[in-house]
Amino acid sequence: MIIEDLRLQTFSHFIDFKLEDDRELNEIVELASAVTNTPYAVISFLDDDTAHLIVRKGVIETSVPRKLSFCNYAIDQDNLMMVHDTLNDPRFAENPFVIDGPRLRFFAAMPLIAQDGRKIGTICVLDIVPRHLDSHQQLVLRMLGKQVMKIVELRAGMELLAKKQAELEVQKKLNNDANIRLRSFFESSTNFQVLLGKHGEIIDYNKTAYNFIKTVHQAKITRGDQLVKYLAPDFVATFLKLYNQALNGQKAFVEGSTKYDELGIVWWEAAFEAARDDENRIIGISYLIRNVTERKLKEQKIMAQNASLKQIAHIQAHEFRAPLASIMGLMNLIKDEGYNAPQEYLELLDQAVNNLDCTIKQIVGNIDNSVIPEYAIDN
Repeated sequence: MIIEDLRLQTFSHFIDFKLEDDRELNEIVELASAVTNTPYAVISFLDDDTAHLIVRKGVIETSVPRKLSFCNYAIDQDNLMMVHDTLNDPRFAENPFVIDGPRLRFFAAMPLIAQDGRKIGTICVLDIVPRHLDSHQQLVLRMLGKQVMKIVELRAGMELLAKKQAELEVQKKLNNDANIRLRSFFESSTNFQVLLGKHGEIIDYNKTAYNFIKTVHQAKITRGDQLVKYLAPDFVATFLKLYNQALNGQKAFVEGSTKYDELGIVWWEAAFEAARDDENRIIGISYLIRNVTERKLKEQKIMAQNASLKQIAHIQAHEFRAPLASIMGLMNLIKDEGYNAPQEYLELLDQAVNNLDCTIKQIVGNIDNSVIPEYAIDN
C-alpha cells in the first residue's frame, strides 16, 4: 500500500519532503563535484514551471524558471546528458546563465527516474570552462543518480509510513471513543439486550441480560453460548422463526408473558433486528427484550375500572328506576289522600328510600374501587 501511494506522488510531494538538509544527499552532491572536478553540483526537482534546486554545492539560488534551467533538457533523456561547451550548443548559447551571471560553459546531468519510469529531476554538475568527463566519471554520475532516487523514495516512503501511522492512531482513538460511548449506552440500558451471531451464538450482551440470566437460571452468560438454552421451552419455536426472519433482513416483534419462580409473571416485548457491518452485510441479530409488566398491570387496572363503570351505568339505567318508581307512586297516592297518608303508605315509602340509599352506597363503593390512585398513575 505504501509503495502504491509512493508511485502516486507528484513532484510537489517530493519537493515538500524538505530534503535540502539530508546528510546523504549532501554527501552525494559533494562526491559528484569531487569526482567530476567541477565547482557546481545540484540535485533538482522539476514541476511544470520551476526547477527547484533542492541540494546544492556552489549554488546560491534555490529555484529558477524551468524554461531557463539546463535540466529542462536533461529530464527528457533516458541516460546521462553532457554539453561540453554551451556556447557551441544552440539550446544554451543564448541562456542568461551562459552569457551573463556565472557564464556556465559545461553541463552534465543524469535524470532521476522513479520506479514507475517517471522523471522527477536530475543530478547535475556544471563548470565555467568547457570540459569533458571520462568514462569513469560518467559511470559514477550515473550511479549517483540512481542512488539519489533510492534515497528520495526511501525518505518518501518513510514519511508516508509516518503519516499513515499517525492517521491510524487518530482513527484508533476515534474508534475507541466511539466504542466507549456505544458500550456506555449499551450497558446503561435497562432492557435485556444481546447480539447474536448467524448461528444463534451470543456475541455480546449487556449488564441487564447478564443479571437476568444469573437471577432466573443461576448461570453466568458467556460469549459463545447458545441463547436458546435460556429460553422458555414454549417460546423456542417462535424465537427461531423470528430470528431467521431477522437474518433475512426483516424486523420482527412479539409480545407475551412468562412466569418465573423468582420474579413472578413478567410481561415483555421482544424485538429482532439485523446487525450489519460497514458494508451493510448482515452479521447477526440484535435481540432486545423490554419489561412491560408495570404497563400491563396498569392496563389491567384500567380494564377493571372500565368494567366497574359499565356496571355503574347498568345500575343507573335499571336499579335506580325501581326504588324511584316506588317513591313517585307512593307520593301520588299521598297527594290523592290530601297529604294525610295511611301508615301503610309511609312504611312503603320508608322501604323505597332505604332501597335507594343502598343502591347509592353500592355505586359509591364501585367508584372508589375503580379509581386508580394518583401515585400509582405517576409511577
